Amino acid sequence: MEENDKQDNEERFSDDPKENLRIENEILKLKMQAESGGYFSENSNTELPPEIENEFLRHVQQFENAWKDVKQVKVYDTIGKPDFTKADELPSPEIENELKKLFTLLNKHNINLDVLGRYEPIIIYRFITEELFQHETDDMQMPGMTKNFIYEEFHPNHTIDIGEKTKYFLGHWFEKNFNEYSWELNDPFILFNGTVLSKQEVINKMNNFFDSYTLFCECKYAIADISFQLSDEEKGMGHAEGAVSYKAEMENGEVVTFEGPFKLYMSNEYGSWGIFYFIFPGFAW
Repeated sequence: MEENDKQDNEERFSDDPKENLRIENEILKLKMQAESGGYFSENSNTELPPEIENEFLRHVQQFENAWKDVKQVKVYDTIGKPDFTKADELPSPEIENELKKLFTLLNKHNINLDVLGRYEPIIIYRFITEELFQHETDDMQMPGMTKNFIYEEFHPNHTIDIGEKTKYFLGHWFEKNFNEYSWELNDPFILFNGTVLSKQEVINKMNNFFDSYTLFCECKYAIADISFQLSDEEKGMGHAEGAVSYKAEMENGEVVTFEGPFKLYMSNEYGSWGIFYFIFPGFAW
């Protein structure tokens, strides 16, 4: 009995339970910072109730402890080494059904495979059984944790990638919201006259244009063509072009309509496409 009282006294930092929990949280943070270099913001505007913060910290600590000695294991081993028919031996009428079984099996073991493009079922079946099954991943399972793979990360689809970067650009334009994290923009930009501008300089130019208007509305676009040419597996040039229209409202209430063709020039370096120059209605370099 005395031993339990002594232990309780050692763990109690304050007679106020909430204050006691706050102090415990601070000690947990210091311990995690020392052990794994974790950083915790001190912004009081986002302060959590001590009970919720304590639960969060303990989940993070559990994750960090599990991560320390994690080993690599093949996806095939993770899902229990199931029997399957090789792609070349699978009758055509059975392909779609067997592919669905593979996706169900992966999901059962908290593994997600996203396929962004459209491919023949046999291509994805072959990829799963010949490549994904042999891919090594972290041998760590925690409640609510999933492993996520994207087919195009193994087999890049440049048309999809260029199209996605185009959509990001258009979305950011209509929202008047470009910043240093706008990953579709290259750094640097190279204009047609040979002028080289940093990414931030380009963003500043765009923001100067955006500042002339309070908002953009009735935004529409159509992507007409995407093309690219690779000089090797990691470098190339490409573009996306189409038509766009949007209305820009000024502070005095006047509305200006911009419409016409747009074209985004992109370069690929080390597997990622980025815009290095563009022509867009309403904007002048």
